[in-house]
Amino acid sequence: MNKPSIRGKVNIGCITLILLVSVGGYVGYKFGRVYLAKYIFDRKIFELAGDAAEDWKEKAFPTEVDIANVVMEEAKKLSVDITYDDILIEREAKYVRIKVTWEGDIVIPYYTHHYYFPFEYKRMKTF
Repeated sequence: MNKPSIRGKVNIGCITLILLVSVGGYVGYKFGRVYLAKYIFDRKIFELAGDAAEDWKEKAFPTEVDIANVVMEEAKKLSVDITYDDILIEREAKYVRIKVTWEGDIVIPYYTHHYYFPFEYKRMKTF
C-alpha cells in the first residue's frame, strides 16, 4: 500500500489564481465604490430636481441655496467630494435645472484614474 506524499509543496497555479482574484477584488472595490456612488447620486439629483420643480409655491425650497444645501447633504452621505462651486441651480418660471460636476482620482498602486462626472437635470414645473 502506497502512502500519500505530503511534502508541503505549493502549486504555482493556485498561488497565481489567488493573486489574480485578490488584485481583481481590490481594483473592483476601488472602482465600484466610486461608480456606485455616482449612480446613487445621479438618481438623488434627478429626484431633487423633480421635487424642486413641483414646489411651485417655493415653500420647501425658497431659494437656490436651499436646493444646493440639499445637494451637499446628499453628497456628504455618499462621500462625494464636491463644493458649492461645483453646483449650479437655475430656477425659471417653467423649469428648474440642476447642474453638478464631480471629479477626482482613483489611486491604486502604479495607476491613477481620473474621473469626471457631469450631472444635469432640467425638470419642468407642473401647475
